[in-house]
Amino acid sequence: MKAWHRGLLLAVLAAGGARAGDWADDWDSPEPGGGDWNGGWAENGGIRWSGYLETTGLLVLPRARSGDDALVGLSSIVRLRARFEPDPDLSVVLEAELRDLRGAADPRTRWLALGAEDVPPADSRAGDAARSIDLDYLYGAASFGPLDLRVGRQPLAWGTAYAFNPTDLANPDSLADFAGIEPPGIAAVTASLTPGASWGVEGYVGFEDRTRRATAGRGIASADQLPFGVRARAFAGVWDIGAGFVRAVEGVAGPDGNLALRVEERVTAEVAGSIGATVVYAESALRTGRDAGRLSRALDAALGLRVDPFDHILLQAEYHRRGRGAARPEDYAPADRLTGRLAARDYLVAVGTASMARDTLRLQLAALRNLNDRSMVLIPELEYEWRPDLLVGLGASLFAGPEASEFDGRVNGLDLGRPQLFVTATWYF
Repeated sequence: MKAWHRGLLLAVLAAGGARAGDWADDWDSPEPGGGDWNGGWAENGGIRWSGYLETTGLLVLPRARSGDDALVGLSSIVRLRARFEPDPDLSVVLEAELRDLRGAADPRTRWLALGAEDVPPADSRAGDAARSIDLDYLYGAASFGPLDLRVGRQPLAWGTAYAFNPTDLANPDSLADFAGIEPPGIAAVTASLTPGASWGVEGYVGFEDRTRRATAGRGIASADQLPFGVRARAFAGVWDIGAGFVRAVEGVAGPDGNLALRVEERVTAEVAGSIGATVVYAESALRTGRDAGRLSRALDAALGLRVDPFDHILLQAEYHRRGRGAARPEDYAPADRLTGRLAARDYLVAVGTASMARDTLRLQLAALRNLNDRSMVLIPELEYEWRPDLLVGLGASLFAGPEASEFDGRVNGLDLGRPQLFVTATWYF
């Protein structure tokens, strides 16, 4: 798992476990989960295999002079991929993930150890992720000249931003819903048409909501509730510009505790390119229709830049705005904080990375700042490439902010902002 994602998720996942997810597998990955792993492929009877094992140990410390007990946990995740490619233009991909979360790494155990009487509300998956085997991806892909098709359960992630993607409306918006390094698969049909080098069109129709759970005891069957997205893209030199229209469908908890569908339509726009040596990118999603309300509430946006000022030094900053977020701590929705959703309106993400020892040693410091209440999460991490197929790391998640702020972490009598230490090892095979 790539550096600061693990720590950031540990920090903001109030209800989650020690090891929860990732947005992208690489700085420049065009599609999370879409590329090969570091370990490469093994050929066996026409089927190519690859995968990784990631083990993370977690230590949740008490606050200074609080008298609470420290919590420990262990997370083990195995990801396997098989690819059958009978023809260069035809392939079948299968990916499965096995998870075993123990102690504080198990969301249910961790919640109860922190003093909760029960697991998080119904719209969190914390109660069913401790030990599981998921057939996450199973899809066929075919190319017909400029047209590419995918059918089946597959990774689907739109957006140019790095940490948070307003235009990625097919995946969960709660960080607690991410269960692995790869984005959760969605049953969908996707198509991409690129007639030339200067423009293209792509789209998808999904058959699951963003939470990946059956809603009100059944799945989505009505055509007017199916999520979909379409966008046009133009390529001009180093610039990639896109605009589209998306129907977002999400299962949300109703007043009676049952899940109900929330269907929204949004106009999206994004741009990415470079000015000199600085990479810049932006994206936005604007809710439409009668329920859109005020522009300030209907608009989600992200703006970022990345620069390499010196050899082996990388700096990145990203501003993120959530239209539905609250500007004052007293307006934060407790359910958002307890289920892993960000609660405020304005955030800043900053990342600094220094590579040393011929790029085998990497020191990284990431920060997530709530600009509305001035609280912050700091995530330092040291990662070492023991050998090309084995990475080991040591890091921490540290919280700061006034009482009642988001990252102070105290909500509903629970202390979810305790400092955390983690050590991890990832073996690619």
